[in-house]
Amino acid sequence: MIKNIAAILLVFLTTGMQEGYAQEVWSLEKCIHHAFDNNISIKRQELNTSIQKSELQQSKLNRLPSMSVESSLGYSFGYTWIQELGTNVNVDIQSMNIGVGASVNVFNGFNQNNTIKRNNANLLAAVSQTEKLRNDIALQITGHYLQILFDKELLAVAQEQYDVTMQQVERTNKLVESGSQAKGSYLEIRSQAAKEALNVTMQQNSLALSLLNLAQLLDLEDVDGFDVVLPEIPGVEAISLDRPGSVYKAAVDIMPQIKGANHLLESSNYDVEIAKSGYYPSLSLNGSWGSRASWFLDDPEDVNRSFSDQIESNKNSYIGATLRIPVFNKFQTRNNVKSARVRVMDAQYSLEQQKLDLRKEIQQAYADAMAAYNKYLSSNEAVESYKESFRYTEQKFSVGLVNSVDYNVAKTDYIRAQSDLLQSKYEYILRNKILDFYKGVPIKL
Repeated sequence: MIKNIAAILLVFLTTGMQEGYAQEVWSLEKCIHHAFDNNISIKRQELNTSIQKSELQQSKLNRLPSMSVESSLGYSFGYTWIQELGTNVNVDIQSMNIGVGASVNVFNGFNQNNTIKRNNANLLAAVSQTEKLRNDIALQITGHYLQILFDKELLAVAQEQYDVTMQQVERTNKLVESGSQAKGSYLEIRSQAAKEALNVTMQQNSLALSLLNLAQLLDLEDVDGFDVVLPEIPGVEAISLDRPGSVYKAAVDIMPQIKGANHLLESSNYDVEIAKSGYYPSLSLNGSWGSRASWFLDDPEDVNRSFSDQIESNKNSYIGATLRIPVFNKFQTRNNVKSARVRVMDAQYSLEQQKLDLRKEIQQAYADAMAAYNKYLSSNEAVESYKESFRYTEQKFSVGLVNSVDYNVAKTDYIRAQSDLLQSKYEYILRNKILDFYKGVPIKL
């Protein structure tokens, strides 16, 4: 009885340890969220966004006055005229100067306001770039994820066909033993079984490589046991496509690459205004306060005045305004404006290029989806046809009416049709997900 209880506990402990080491299967949503939180490229882009945010904040703080406090301490040696003694005396003197200065810009050709607006546009462009990077990674992950599902189904097909062939190996062996078929038929079907066993191994390797590719894209440290959830995917017939024009109309308003290009164009326009500020006069207010004190290091005649008395009697203040009117600066302002306007034109072309690229991507995704759909319909018909042909050939082979060569040809055609059907199915699903994504629909399976 004790041995039985110990055995039961051992089974439970072993099962618990195995479950502890088993890795959780990943859904597509989990993969995407993990990449958003851990991808190095996204983190670096977020740092760039933080830099743009700091620049915007500093441009706003530049409106505040600037203030500085200065102090200097010095020594002088040699003869110095001392008025209280009426003679030159060889003495060592220590002196100190202190001062406070402040300045504030009143007008500088709207440079500060336009700099703030430009930096805000640059920040929004950086945010859009981060979002675009997230979108690109999400689409990459979706492609890898669907490749894994495709490889899993191919592996299941290969395993199923291998099992069927092994059943034929057993039947053929019995027919050979009973004298109904020649031994050559048995050897040929055994050879076919060996090829299909190799195909199963190759499909297993393809699946393992696809899982590794996705795990590495997620930057996982431990890839052993990594696997994905098998979602319930609707049939191809249940998935509808929108026309490229309607998809583009929705995408052009929400895609971050278009938003980012618009913000960069806005930033370039503000650069022109900033360059124009060189044509305007600038006005600033300035103020300062200062004083000084000095004393003999060796004061035998007791002529040193107190520090506070000297600071009070020597203090001076200043307040004024500085007006700068540009007259001639070697056409630097004019050329800066010209260069800024050229950059505006370049930003406009960049925006148009982004729109063209987006339209082409949508058109290509739609064309690929339609091609995959048409291939799916043809492959579906081919699968049904080859399935019936293979079933008929298999029945005839089982009773020795056809040889193994005809059997293998029928089976190979059936497997190829199944593979084409699966490939077109997942290609259509991927392109449909891309088109939905351009419409603002979150990616999920």
